Amino acid sequence: MTEAAVRPEPELVAAEGPWGGPVYRYRGAEIRCAKGDHVCALLMEGHPFHGATFGTVGTVTLLVDLWIEGRLLPGHLCAMPKSGE
Repeated sequence: MTEAAVRPEPELVAAEGPWGGPVYRYRGAEIRCAKGDHVCALLMEGHPFHGATFGTVGTVTLLVDLWIEGRLLPGHLCAMPKSGE
């Protein structure tokens, strides 16, 4: 049985960033949140979701972890091919 990877906590960079909420740094990514921390953006060059917004910080850190640790994306967030492709 292997142990789960120990992942760092997001580092608070600014309590109030350009969107009115906190800004975090996490494993090379920047996470910008709106006031209230309910909408956060992933800013990470090379990540397929660079610039996209999601829910809380925890959602974004999971996307970063999956990408760094295996170039993976959650199945429910992957685009489905169109019929006939």
